[in-house]
Amino acid sequence: MNLSRKAKEATKTALAITIAYGIALGMGWDRPYWAGFAVAFISLSTYGQSLNKAALRMAGTGMGIVMAFVLIALFSQERWLFMVGVSIWVGLCTYMMGGSQRAYFWNVAGLVCVIVCMDAGPSSTNAFSVAMLRAQETGLGILVYSLVASLLWPTRSGAQFAAAVNEFVAAQASLYEGCRDRVLGQSTAAQTHELSAQLRQARDRFQTLLAAADTDTYEVWALRAQWQTFQRQALALTISLARWRDTLEGIQDIDLAKVFPDLQELDDLLGQRFKGMAAMLANEPPAGDSAPLELAVDRAGFRALSAFERAEVTAARARWQEIEQLTRGLLAAIADIRDFNRIAVDSTPADSSPAPFFLDTDRLLSVFRVLLILWLAYLLWIYVPDLPGGTGVVSMACPLGMALASMPQVRVSKMFRPAMLSTLAASIIYIFIMPQLSSFLGLGTLLFISTFAIYYLFATPQQALGRVFGIAMFLSIASISNEQSYSFMVVASTAMMLPIVFLVLLVTAYIPFSPLPEKAFERLLRRYFRSSEYLLSTLGDWQQPLGSREHARQARQLREIATLPQKLAAWSRAIGPGLLPGGSPAATQQLVADLQALSFRIQELLSARDHQYPPSLIAALQADIRAWRLAIQQVFQRLSVDPSDLDRQAFQAGLAATIDHMEQQVRAALDQPEQGRISDEEGADFFQLLAAYRGVSVALGDYAGSVAPIDWPGWREERFA
Repeated sequence: MNLSRKAKEATKTALAITIAYGIALGMGWDRPYWAGFAVAFISLSTYGQSLNKAALRMAGTGMGIVMAFVLIALFSQERWLFMVGVSIWVGLCTYMMGGSQRAYFWNVAGLVCVIVCMDAGPSSTNAFSVAMLRAQETGLGILVYSLVASLLWPTRSGAQFAAAVNEFVAAQASLYEGCRDRVLGQSTAAQTHELSAQLRQARDRFQTLLAAADTDTYEVWALRAQWQTFQRQALALTISLARWRDTLEGIQDIDLAKVFPDLQELDDLLGQRFKGMAAMLANEPPAGDSAPLELAVDRAGFRALSAFERAEVTAARARWQEIEQLTRGLLAAIADIRDFNRIAVDSTPADSSPAPFFLDTDRLLSVFRVLLILWLAYLLWIYVPDLPGGTGVVSMACPLGMALASMPQVRVSKMFRPAMLSTLAASIIYIFIMPQLSSFLGLGTLLFISTFAIYYLFATPQQALGRVFGIAMFLSIASISNEQSYSFMVVASTAMMLPIVFLVLLVTAYIPFSPLPEKAFERLLRRYFRSSEYLLSTLGDWQQPLGSREHARQARQLREIATLPQKLAAWSRAIGPGLLPGGSPAATQQLVADLQALSFRIQELLSARDHQYPPSLIAALQADIRAWRLAIQQVFQRLSVDPSDLDRQAFQAGLAATIDHMEQQVRAALDQPEQGRISDEEGADFFQLLAAYRGVSVALGDYAGSVAPIDWPGWREERFA
């Protein structure tokens, strides 16, 4: 049939819901809409993605049922202890949602536990019936949709995954070429920033489709170990390229050919490797040399540079060597996947140790908000007589709160309109159409047409809220069962319950902080600079090792500055165009990019802390380095109070004066008599330390340029979401 893709997907979902309802009604099961929910919420663009989500939904349902049984068994006669137990479980699920690759599992485990507990009441018999009904309805919906999706226009992930892999490798090659051209003065920072954004999108698409293809494509499943190796290498190379992009400013004015005589050879080699990767992915004979290449340094050209130029080229050389190693490993990983006879190389990224565990502040705030929603809804149910919806207020408020915890940038007011419009449309169908139906033929036709319309009209990702609320309200209000009855109170109760639920969500949205994206953005900025200030303070006595407590706190703050730029990027996309310079998000995107560069520079500075340096250089520059560090620390302290409090011209003028003075000190230390001269090898680590200090200063200057166009007073005006 010559149907569009969205028509096919809508047809599959509508047919699966209709069949699931038919089977549930034929078996005499109550609440067949639970089977409909299972179909609706696992319906994704490819078969593999749907199966993965189905497995997570079924596993989460089982876990939620088990926890509901445990809580009811322990606290069936103690409603306050019972709610404390429910709160602990829901809080754990909410926290795990924020950092797990199986976030949907934790989401379902939390909401199913609440639904079973609220529906069951104090009766253990009723709890068992409700839980088993939920499990069998969920399993029915998953089974029906899996069969329909496998037989009717099955969309495997293999072809899309292959395209995503090619796109990922091509995006890496494009970013490398863009950075190389920027070193040569043939491209701009904006162009490399755009290439970096394209690489992030390609990376996310690859990671999503890898899990799907591993499920529905045998060729990928059979080589899953090799694809995991490819994933590790490719992600490490992506990080290395991003760091290289953010550290190019210091070498643009240096004639690198005089310092690195083999630079052109290395550039040609890396270009051949990227071409070789693309060729092997197309099942063509490999091209590109896997032999390592050491980037040699011309000593005469190196010594002709100033101290800070030496520092920058030393850091650049280390980054080039890292990229050379990672591309070599990635080339070998692709050769292993395509079964080409290649020389084995060590393809394990250097930093493969697991990250230490730290409690995430933003996830804890999400937990606090969800628990506040849960308790407000629960207290309303207990203390407000004849509350519309009854326990349904709790059963609806908690899942919506958990959903908002996973996407805090979505405003509550934005969800209210599609919810009420969906309720209105479902009410019209319930009141005027459903009473005219007398058989499953008519009911099934109505189910199919309504579901098809919802999924066809709201097919794009941007229309997800309309699609979710549309199907949820239709199936809930319809309340289809074998002994069907119609009452206006069903519609009225739901219509009155929704404003109560959204009022709870709206009130809690402002606790403990404003949900406005521009205010959240500034709050995270202040937190970023508080972490940066602390990290700079740990360099106070940089020749002494840190204690265990200080080391743990430093690791936590390092994690903060590493993760906050991604959180800021998410919030920046939610800021209204009217609050952005020129109505474009370019300014905030550039600000986030500058913060990412600053994070890399701070990490490099701290990694150089424990190195051993020549005593003569330490004696000559210790006072200057201390003064420089304290000055930067004071800047961080001001920015932690007001992120816009940085004058770029004044800061860069002070930086230039500091660099000139330190340049003279370094030159005097290096121009020692022959017996006291420092070798290039001895000074390599010290040059990287200088490059890191200068890099932090340059990144701060770039940040000052990015914050200038933003209307900070306008952002700080009080508004209601």
